[in-house]
Amino acid sequence: MLTHSLTSKFQEYLLLSANLRPNYIASLGAVDDGSTRLSEILPEAPELLTAIYSTVSGTGSDEEEPSLIEFIPGYRLIHIDEYEQEMKILTGILEEKGYSAGGIILPILTNYGSDFICYYRSADGVEQICDLLHDYGDLVVMYHSPEKFLETLCEFYKQDVYFLDEEGYLDCDLVLEGEVGTALNPDAKYWAE
Repeated sequence: MLTHSLTSKFQEYLLLSANLRPNYIASLGAVDDGSTRLSEILPEAPELLTAIYSTVSGTGSDEEEPSLIEFIPGYRLIHIDEYEQEMKILTGILEEKGYSAGGIILPILTNYGSDFICYYRSADGVEQICDLLHDYGDLVVMYHSPEKFLETLCEFYKQDVYFLDEEGYLDCDLVLEGEVGTALNPDAKYWAE
């Protein structure tokens, strides 16, 4: 049941994105075999990733149209065909930085600097969405649950946090983003910084 809820919230996000960027949904590609590929890569994939890759394939690293590159400002939704490669990059960063807190960490979004927005499930089953900057290697909690992640991103569109800059890239009002992010994710370290 939760997967259905996440899928409908993800679809709402896509529709809100399409209001600002009409070709965005089409650019993410048809599902084809996305959910099958995901289950090959991650036999026990989290519900959030299942919701995403049963809906779209993602944005390839070769996308060049400014308005279609980013899922959120600064980050693209990893294409299912590049997922294993991005998992390896993320694992390498965590190993390099000596991460040892355990749990499961999987990439969702990335940028060209190998920074990630990650799915994290602690050893005791708590799911969160975290920021991981390549240069620092620390997971910083952004959203207290996959549901809050998608709910907050939808609010960013509804409250005009996101807009297209003069070059066509997705951008945001940083002050308003912080206010909305904090209101929906109190106690999340990312928004308190």
